[in-house]
Amino acid sequence: MKIGFCYDTKGDYGYAEDNLEYTDFVSLHTISEIGKAIEQNGYELEYIGNVYKLRDQLIHNTFNCDMIFNIAEGFGSRNREAILPSLLELYQIPHTASDTYGMSINLNKHHTKILVNSIDIPTPKGVCFNTLTEEIINKIPDLGFPFILKPNTEGGSMGLHLIGSMEEFIRQSNYLIKTYSFELLAEEYIKGSEITVPIIGSGEKAEALGVVTILNEDGTDINLYNNSLKQIDNVINTTTFKYGDELKKKIMDYSVRIHNFFGLYDYSRMDFRISQDGQPYFLEINAMPSLCRDCSFEQCGKLAGMTYYQTIGRIIESARMRYGI
Repeated sequence: MKIGFCYDTKGDYGYAEDNLEYTDFVSLHTISEIGKAIEQNGYELEYIGNVYKLRDQLIHNTFNCDMIFNIAEGFGSRNREAILPSLLELYQIPHTASDTYGMSINLNKHHTKILVNSIDIPTPKGVCFNTLTEEIINKIPDLGFPFILKPNTEGGSMGLHLIGSMEEFIRQSNYLIKTYSFELLAEEYIKGSEITVPIIGSGEKAEALGVVTILNEDGTDINLYNNSLKQIDNVINTTTFKYGDELKKKIMDYSVRIHNFFGLYDYSRMDFRISQDGQPYFLEINAMPSLCRDCSFEQCGKLAGMTYYQTIGRIIESARMRYGI
């Protein structure tokens, strides 16, 4: 079987590798590592690139792969992660990761939280807006200070800020609206632990691999996991869970419920904060999360006796099972 590999890089859109305004793109190192993993699982591999390169192959009838391994994030649209799956659905091409609907709705953090809350999973309070009206400014104090401010349809912790005053809120809101051109989400800040849950599979086969807690280098809880912090090496991602097995199981069960509630495919990652009194709050879904080395998937996969290559292989196997190929 031949697998085509689709991905975006910062260079595709004219951004330098060290740019922190747009961070939801894959590194060349990760592209190489995933490519090796695909080949280690016995597949022939073609590096295709972003949606425009795939489109050109389809237009010129040069596409000759049996499946696409998709980690293409897209750019410049609130539906950016759904653009490539839409093209694949149009041409009836099998692919890993979720479909157009799953990618599009879960990129909207506000709508996702409303729906997750409807299945009785706690979420922080939030206000979504695209202009600074008097009504929005009057609602903000209900969140308490400090609170979180971030673009509603971006990833990679782009534009994430912890806001301590009304003046800072107004200043940062104007900057983020100008920079990202989409609506913003102001959200109650949950003081406590930042955790993430990797999932592999679809439907009844979906499985939470474990729970990863993200800590400062000294083992304390991080205040804000923004993109600047993600670029440096003084954070610890640990599979040691300090809250006990009962809460760990509850969070893993929550994660699989959310994954299946939205009908997500093959793999996803759920992000939570655990408050200081031990209450988990769902933050957001990443329907196409990072598969870099030492990510939550590799870390939790090791606990289940899987190598990085085998973990990537399970994602491919999940997609093949869905398509019966």
